Amino acid sequence: MHLPEVRWSHIAIAVISGILFSLSFRLNQFFDAQFVYSAGISLLFLPAGVKLLAVLVGRLPAIVGLLVVGIYLGAGIWPDKPMSSVVYFAVVSLMTYPIAAFGLMRLLHIQDDLSNLRYHHIVWLSLAASVLNGVVHNLLYLTQDVTASEELWRKSAAMALGDFMGCFVVVALFHTTMSLLRSARSHTPTN
Repeated sequence: MHLPEVRWSHIAIAVISGILFSLSFRLNQFFDAQFVYSAGISLLFLPAGVKLLAVLVGRLPAIVGLLVVGIYLGAGIWPDKPMSSVVYFAVVSLMTYPIAAFGLMRLLHIQDDLSNLRYHHIVWLSLAASVLNGVVHNLLYLTQDVTASEELWRKSAAMALGDFMGCFVVVALFHTTMSLLRSARSHTPTN
């Protein structure tokens, strides 16, 4: 049985998104000495940017790949938690990104193919996804006794800042690279 080409491209997007997320997570660990605020919170969290970019570009297939890898990484981060909590953490921390991104894309009239995406959009998308994730993530941590109630807003703000920095760095780098490639392609003489 042969699957249609579209299905294979969706699988490729899921796999690439998952691998990039995992690699960015491992890369971010090199910065832990400089940026870790507390357990589970970094003031520069590049995987947040990879997650936002994957959601914007890869849509549902990317979300599937991110979820699978998020569960895998979560099992390593929280070995003392039941698997149901690990899955719950992964789903909640992932879904804040598409909810914020797609909602804001509609509000700012950003086209689905991102052709009208501008730097100020990147700032707003990064900010919305980061703040929503920081608050929701720490509310979840509160229910799982990872965050104490008196630390909720401080840790939410720290996580939002780290996610924002990661989102902005990754998405701005992607946007700049794509702009340079488009510019180079339009200035290349054709024979």
